[in-house]
Amino acid sequence: MKLLKSLRVILAALSFAAICLVFVDFTGMAANYFSWLPKLQLVPALLAANVVALGVLAAITFVAGRVYCSVLCPLGIYQDIINRLRQVFASKKKRRLGLFRFEQAATKLRLGFLIAFAILLILGLTGIIASSIAGILDPYSAFGRMVGQFIVPLWRSGISAAADSAAGHGYYIIDSYPAAAAFNIGVLIIALITLIVTTAMAWTGGRAYCNKVCPVGTILGFLSHHALLRVNIDTDRCNRCGSCGRKCKSKCIDTKNHTIDLSRCVACMDCIGACTQRAISFSAKRKKMLSQPNTPDSTRRAFLVGTTIIAGSLAMRAADKATDGGLAPLKSKKRVDGATPAVPAGAISLAHLHSHCTACQLCISACPNGVLKPSSGFGDFMQPVMVFTEGFCRPECTACADICPAGAIKPIDAEEKSTIKIGTAVVNPEICISAAYGQLCGNCARHCPADAITMIKTESGNMRPTVDESRCIGCGACEYHCPSGTAGQISAETAAIHVEGATVHTSV
Repeated sequence: MKLLKSLRVILAALSFAAICLVFVDFTGMAANYFSWLPKLQLVPALLAANVVALGVLAAITFVAGRVYCSVLCPLGIYQDIINRLRQVFASKKKRRLGLFRFEQAATKLRLGFLIAFAILLILGLTGIIASSIAGILDPYSAFGRMVGQFIVPLWRSGISAAADSAAGHGYYIIDSYPAAAAFNIGVLIIALITLIVTTAMAWTGGRAYCNKVCPVGTILGFLSHHALLRVNIDTDRCNRCGSCGRKCKSKCIDTKNHTIDLSRCVACMDCIGACTQRAISFSAKRKKMLSQPNTPDSTRRAFLVGTTIIAGSLAMRAADKATDGGLAPLKSKKRVDGATPAVPAGAISLAHLHSHCTACQLCISACPNGVLKPSSGFGDFMQPVMVFTEGFCRPECTACADICPAGAIKPIDAEEKSTIKIGTAVVNPEICISAAYGQLCGNCARHCPADAITMIKTESGNMRPTVDESRCIGCGACEYHCPSGTAGQISAETAAIHVEGATVHTSV
């Protein structure tokens, strides 16, 4: 039976490493192999109406209880890491006696967070607020923001340093990448709060966050009541030493009464490893004095109200539409004030993205061009928007659509993407160095992958860019490559051509 704990630890380590790789590897190689892991997270699967993922999670929970929390949930595994560190730094006496003691379930608190999450999710799905507000309580999205703000910049700084060093010796085998591409002060604050809260709760209370705050833990806790396999206590073998309860980071084992609250048990197998009498097993057979204490019917009713609200509000909305792009190093410009933001092809519309995105930051981390940034606006807080002053979207790149686990950006192929209109380029001739000052330019026309921009002669004899709106897909290549503000007499801080995002994507 102790092998179960070793197996669980190995699977958790592999899962945790794979999810982290998906976030930090901007080459897309990790996503090719492990993109299914983010899509197997509960809240993104619900929002994406991913029936296969939901079926797998339900089957796992009905068979083995809350294994998801110990093997698949990255925030849960992170808390296990903190618990392990606490044990390492604890005194020998505390390690011997154990760090935890049984405590009663915080049922009202758990249900309060679940209902709050359900309400926020409904408000997000109906477009009243951004779904990313509800995503603050989603454990996967919370972990993604922590990785995106703390680990990704450090990783990419190291990669960029290696790239610069290699280039200095004539080897151009690694692409440099801006370390702060995904930085956003609002996301950073939320991520920092999450890091502090989860770390503190894990250090002092084991899986306290999972069993007092996390709505996913509450949902799975209800389902785990009916699990085929569960932790069982053999009262004939038990000598009442209490080791299992002192090692249980979920604090769900009442050693005095030989009961286990299965709604809080995350199937970590630590109790099995701690029992010297082999009195604890993970099996379907119920032994004499088994399992969880009775919980009031009101708890189940309140839980069902919360989950019914969530399930009933998850209706899919369908439509299709566009984008395109490229890459080059130019002086950074400011965005045009008041411009409608553009969102990636596959997002369908601003409303669809706002109602489905939990702001896990995975698409932003995966974007190889650095064009996706977290928004600071309330209506799309922490969700991705396209900032063409620092990059543009290449027509053949579908990284964000391939990786999105919540269905906020639908999967598309490169051919389909090249026909989706996510915005339209708009020219400001007053700051165009060609139209206003007669300098030779045409940068926007030369870099337009859709051939939507041509240079025409004005009455003054200067050449002015004009946009064919029927061909423009809003890739942002023109805005990124516009030298306005960096050449000649132009002192403008914005490009002379910018993209106005489309609220609903269409086909060209």
